[in-house]
Amino acid sequence: GVPIPMFFATHFYFCFYHVLSNLALRKTYSSLERGVLRDIFVCSLIFYMSYITAFMESLTISGFPCYGFKDRFLAYTLGSAFYGLYFVVSFPMFL
Repeated sequence: GVPIPMFFATHFYFCFYHVLSNLALRKTYSSLERGVLRDIFVCSLIFYMSYITAFMESLTISGFPCYGFKDRFLAYTLGSAFYGLYFVVSFPMFL
């Protein structure tokens, strides 16, 4: 039951997410001096961006009539956390 245009839009969305994360990470690497604090900040930034990206995708996809959640709160919180794990790995790899 996935609408056909969504298959084509997926590529655009993932490129957009990763370009934005690339910009943020490159800015961080070039602005802050190398050290433990920068590493902690970069890790925190990656986790934050990952969760927000996953949460916003879950929130916006709920507007489509083809999708529905039995428990919205669980989908938005726990589902976004697990989906965000994909971005935790992929955001740094995209650099």
